[in-house]
Amino acid sequence: MARTLQPATKLTIAIGGDERHAHQPLYKAVLMVLHETGIEGATLTKGAMSYGRRRRIHTMMNEVTMENLPIIIEAVDESARVAAAAERIAELLGAHGLVQLQPTMVGRRRATDEERSAS
Repeated sequence: MARTLQPATKLTIAIGGDERHAHQPLYKAVLMVLHETGIEGATLTKGAMSYGRRRRIHTMMNEVTMENLPIIIEAVDESARVAAAAERIAELLGAHGLVQLQPTMVGRRRATDEERSAS
């Protein structure tokens, strides 16, 4: 299976796990936007510790104060599709998160000569 590197854009969204939108977790609303805009796939990672602008440390080390742990959502796709999703997500988040776009390269499967002649 041959692979070629192709240009793409990586979208990274960082939000607090306790943030809400329309009575549901904000991260679910973000994933719905990614799905609706046709992004091929996304990964959600829950962090163990973080701090933000207010310098308050959020951690899961102490179950009594465990709150607002970071959620990181990452997706990679064509630049135009990612940019459209990023605009909608930035509007959705308002002041409650970070949206980052980064150019990247993605390894995509390329049909071999045998596969091309078989079709």
